[in-house]
Amino acid sequence: MYDFIHYRQKKNLHLYLLLFFTFFISTCFIQTKNLNAQEHFNLNEYLESLGDYPSDSLAHILYKKSQDFINADSPEIANELLFKSIEIAQQQNDTLLIGLIKLRQGKVFNDLLNYRNSFQAYNGAYDISKDCNDTALMIQAMKGIERYYYQLELIDSAITYCVAAAKINKLKKNYVELSDNYGRLYSYQRYTTGEVLLNTFVLDGLMDSSLNAAIKSGDRSLLCYVLTGFGLTEYDTDIEKAFQYMQTARDSARKMPAPSKELVYTLTKSSVICLRNNQTKQARIFLNEALPLAEKTNYTSQLTHINFLIGDLLYAEDSITQAIPYYYKAIALAEKYHHKYYLPFIYNKLFDIYQSNENLDRSYKFQQKYMEVFRKNHNRDMNIQIAKLSAKYQIDNKNEAIDELTIINNQKKIIIANQKRFIVLLAFTIIAISTLLAFIYYQLGKIKKAQKKLSQKTIEIINLKQKKDIQLETIYNDLKSKLEKLFENKEVFLKNDLSLSTTSAKLKTNTSYLSGFINQYYKCNFNQFVNKYRIEKACEYLRDRKMDIYSVEGIAEMVGFKSKSAFNQAFKDTTGITPSTFRNNTIKL
Repeated sequence: MYDFIHYRQKKNLHLYLLLFFTFFISTCFIQTKNLNAQEHFNLNEYLESLGDYPSDSLAHILYKKSQDFINADSPEIANELLFKSIEIAQQQNDTLLIGLIKLRQGKVFNDLLNYRNSFQAYNGAYDISKDCNDTALMIQAMKGIERYYYQLELIDSAITYCVAAAKINKLKKNYVELSDNYGRLYSYQRYTTGEVLLNTFVLDGLMDSSLNAAIKSGDRSLLCYVLTGFGLTEYDTDIEKAFQYMQTARDSARKMPAPSKELVYTLTKSSVICLRNNQTKQARIFLNEALPLAEKTNYTSQLTHINFLIGDLLYAEDSITQAIPYYYKAIALAEKYHHKYYLPFIYNKLFDIYQSNENLDRSYKFQQKYMEVFRKNHNRDMNIQIAKLSAKYQIDNKNEAIDELTIINNQKKIIIANQKRFIVLLAFTIIAISTLLAFIYYQLGKIKKAQKKLSQKTIEIINLKQKKDIQLETIYNDLKSKLEKLFENKEVFLKNDLSLSTTSAKLKTNTSYLSGFINQYYKCNFNQFVNKYRIEKACEYLRDRKMDIYSVEGIAEMVGFKSKSAFNQAFKDTTGITPSTFRNNTIKL
């Protein structure tokens, strides 16, 4: 046994070394490949290939061409074209075009992980929008600045720009953008409260405002997307409410002319939360309906997601062989149509599948691909951290300058105050005495009224606290009854895959609330609570002579343990002896 373990450890070490070496080589290769692609494009040769064109249209031509390189994942070349188009537009005093170019530059710099230049580009577009009084350009520029602050986790600044944009959109009755503003504010508010929902009224208000704006826009497509988005967001806190939003979104989408991309989107996202809630049958129904619709509407992003989800569905049903082709099809679609968001998740899934089947060649291939994505994400995280430090440094410098100006200003104020002090002091003394007498008289009356109100409020608070305690006790008793019924009558603890999340789903509550309830009421954590029922059932089986045909390991599996060692440890922690000793003692009795 020791030799086998030693062999596996050496084998894994060699595999990890091979993966690291290949990751290093592939990184160098990718960088070299990108440099080669950059070298193949020559701006002067491209300009010559255009032939005759009006001089005043060249900036527009380069601006339009830059989008082709963005779509082809060549942001460096796109940026070169944008710089040239700005140079030409400045010569022609085409200020509005410069604003549009800077907007696109902001996105390109963001893709290149150059967050500072991205912010400067968006800020330049914002300044131009104010000079030109172009609200459409201003809204897009503010959205870019907002995204910059959000990436740096400067949420208060992001909220400031989002609120300002919302005011403009509300004034202009631009309900499509306004709905998006309220939706992002909802996300920011959840972020700042840590998803504890400390300010439920604000969150509900933002959600209602987003939905109302979508309704006012008359855009039924937007309404479908907004409802679906809230359904996905609410799943983590209120599963029942999430399914209600999804149902409303599907009903709304079905009223649109078929086939519609909106229905594809709502069906796909509905299947996501069904899979997360282990409702595989319902997820299959949604995916089977969505797949042909996505093909008819050529909705490539959702078609990629649907194939990925079908793979996950088959994987969850242990149909690994059938799942793999869907994962490969999802990869092909993601690469063909540049939906690369899905790739790291698919790579990781295929790596797990092939590794578990000991197919080292294929598992290594997808580990290599996943490591490439990991490298890019790591670079992005590092650039975000650098941008955060840079932003903090700028803020600190500004604060230091403000402090110095404040000191100088205070010194000037002291000099002026000394000159006027005598006159002001005399007048102030007379006014202060008169004001003080009036204030004392006024405050005496307020104190009497306040004492009366305070006694009334104290009685109200005591009554409210008593009602709250009664309601809380009722909720706890109801949850305790449902929990013990689930464990004592239905014996869910016999399932070895029982978890806190599945249990909370059955009880229609969230994991944090259930965990806190068990800790407070039963003075133990969830695993200890489950093991108590499992050990009691195991003791019952070990006492029963009819169960002697089963080994201790067999009984461990019957009561829900995944391994004999875990069973032995839990049994000994509870009873003080091992299962074998317990059975032997029972036989003697």
